[in-house]
Amino acid sequence: MYESPKFTIDDKLTIQIYLCFILEQLGELTEDQLSDIVTEIDAVIGLEYFEALGVCADKQLIKITEDKHIKKLSLLPQGVTMAKEFFRRIPLSIREKTLEYGEYVLKMADLERSIVCRIERKGIGEPCYLTVSFLNEINGGELMFLRIYAPDYEQAKLMRERFYEKPSDIVTKIMNMFIKDSFL
Repeated sequence: MYESPKFTIDDKLTIQIYLCFILEQLGELTEDQLSDIVTEIDAVIGLEYFEALGVCADKQLIKITEDKHIKKLSLLPQGVTMAKEFFRRIPLSIREKTLEYGEYVLKMADLERSIVCRIERKGIGEPCYLTVSFLNEINGGELMFLRIYAPDYEQAKLMRERFYEKPSDIVTKIMNMFIKDSFL
């Protein structure tokens, strides 16, 4: 079976353009959302991503603000220019995958007012954990936190997808187990 080659971005300037492109296309994102997109697409090595993010902030391409301990990233005018002028340096397949997954992340952001579901991974090929926080929408406090082992990143992604298919059913069943003493 033929498998297409995987493209990665290793040029420092192109990584900066890539980050500007993401923010130009998707709008303001939290640092976690941007990191989730970059990690999922796997087009940039993690350390290079963090370095490029810092350089973009220093060059005033990206503005980083903090609100309630959440870092929000937005594009400044120079970043918009960079994204529009040089986006073609990013391979088309990476651009398409990034936008597709970015739309998914934004869609899930609405759901995350009450539920936060993340994949924790220390390194490529390492075991992962799916972490799920159920939040109190009134005060933002955590009602419940689950950390579930997954043997690899692909399994963790499948678990996250299954969770997002019917999160309210899962929350209801778990809460009923404790509140109503019902284990069925």
